[in-house]
Amino acid sequence: MAEGGAADLDTQLSDIRMLLKTQLLKGYIWYLVDSHWFKQWKKYVGFDSWDKCQMGDQNVYPGPIDNSGLLKDGNAQALKEHLIDELNYILLPTEVWNKLVSWYTLMEGQEAIHCKVEVYLTVLKLCENGNMNNVVTQRFSKVDTVDTIEKEIRKNFNIPDEKETRLWNKYMSSTFEPLNKPDSTIQDAGLYQGQVLVIEQKNEDGTWPKAPSAPKSPGTCSTLEPNKDPERRREGNKISASRGT
Repeated sequence: MAEGGAADLDTQLSDIRMLLKTQLLKGYIWYLVDSHWFKQWKKYVGFDSWDKCQMGDQNVYPGPIDNSGLLKDGNAQALKEHLIDELNYILLPTEVWNKLVSWYTLMEGQEAIHCKVEVYLTVLKLCENGNMNNVVTQRFSKVDTVDTIEKEIRKNFNIPDEKETRLWNKYMSSTFEPLNKPDSTIQDAGLYQGQVLVIEQKNEDGTWPKAPSAPKSPGTCSTLEPNKDPERRREGNKISASRGT
């Protein structure tokens, strides 16, 4: 057994690793934990390969779960504003939270911070390929899908349902990643606050306005270039947090 009567470190590691794969779904209750505390726990149990050398080291023992870094000064009931998912806090499934509390307890005077799905909506910047200066800002849930986002973009820019489109995740001025999995959630797709998404409409002649160059390896981004060959056909690749146990 580990310190404080907790399960041994290998058991903690395997149990939590498996439970963290729980899919984020609307209506499910998730708990917030300060990212600093969670990182300390990961070091203590050797969660990542680079932390194995610190596994069981009392210098990185996390102690009771401490969410004080998420709370407004002098107010144990209110979250700070503008907290960022994974930078300031980690969202944990109920089973993970319950296990961690049973092993490490919760800092005296604090209460569990739980919420439905997420703390803040994800702000995305939406635009058309033909006019990227005309940007519409919209908020989405982490469990909204790429398909949902595309429908909202179509609505914002009055794109007919029958018009074939493809959606791109813009990283830099000419670096884009195709969002071609309609059922992927915002979380699955790795979209973050302020991400720019570009919708592209297929030309009447069946070509695309911009042709992506072949990526160097699977999963990498493409560079969009003007389609110089018109004959070449290309197929289109809230929540309010609540307190309590």
